[in-house]
Amino acid sequence: MKSKFFRNLLPQSLIFWGVLISTDAMSALSILAETREGLIYIDQQSVEKKATTQTVAITQDFHEIQTLGTHEYLSSRSLYEVDCSDKKLRQIRIEVFPQNMAMGGVLQEDVQTQAWTTPDQGKLQSLVWKALCGKP
Repeated sequence: MKSKFFRNLLPQSLIFWGVLISTDAMSALSILAETREGLIYIDQQSVEKKATTQTVAITQDFHEIQTLGTHEYLSSRSLYEVDCSDKKLRQIRIEVFPQNMAMGGVLQEDVQTQAWTTPDQGKLQSLVWKALCGKP
């Protein structure tokens, strides 16, 4: 009797812990903005401060399928490096996913660091800069 109870309990507890862990990973995402194209999330737990810069992960979910080369995707996750004192930022990584919320496995990845730019009002980069540094 005792062993049957524990055999039934083990799969249920594994499911519980799996849901708890995946929920915790998603709980770090906060909506940064909603646009006509979709939703933009900031991962507050990903923020890393360095000497003069910070890095942050941004997830963007699209309402309609996007195309990059031969890949169709509904979500992207980017890593940005932000310099608040010099008011500039750059994308250092981007990944695209077939499903929303960066799910379904990476379809394509680009790890080429982009050039530094100033955040243009009304663009994604401006939202990222404001989230980490305040109003421009």
